[in-house]
Amino acid sequence: MCGNSNRPAVGGTIAVLFPPMNKRSSSPESSLSSSPDSITSSTSMSSYSLFFRESEANSPTKAIFRIDDAETYNTLRACQQVEMRIEKYGDLSTGQPSTPPLHQFRLDLAKQTPRSFQTDMIIELPERLDLGVSEKGVVGRQVTMTERDGSVLGIGIVGYN
Repeated sequence: MCGNSNRPAVGGTIAVLFPPMNKRSSSPESSLSSSPDSITSSTSMSSYSLFFRESEANSPTKAIFRIDDAETYNTLRACQQVEMRIEKYGDLSTGQPSTPPLHQFRLDLAKQTPRSFQTDMIIELPERLDLGVSEKGVVGRQVTMTERDGSVLGIGIVGYN
């Protein structure tokens, strides 16, 4: 890790996902340099984290969404079917990529056990991801979460945790 930090490394990878400007709640952290202009929504969301973890050899990768506020959690759960795209590149300045992604998954966030606000949603992906830097690795790649209609729910870059 670079710099001084009291935060221990916990392994796996992380991407902090920022919703587009018109979906963000008003907070100082709401500044992503670029976001697609074609997105509209009346919801208000904060940034949230997406972790990728491997538990056992040859088992699928788990995606763990860590959400710090109830409004963002409820907005994501209400979407039910969302699409996760892991792009071939990690350039946030290009808006929504027009090239096929490296990985693409449809996730059912409604399958989470309903209870009052919790901070994590854990989804098993249909395949095992390479959590490193390589031709198929996810580190350094853009990850985009979208609703069924294509509205963006969050964009970030995958890095080591």
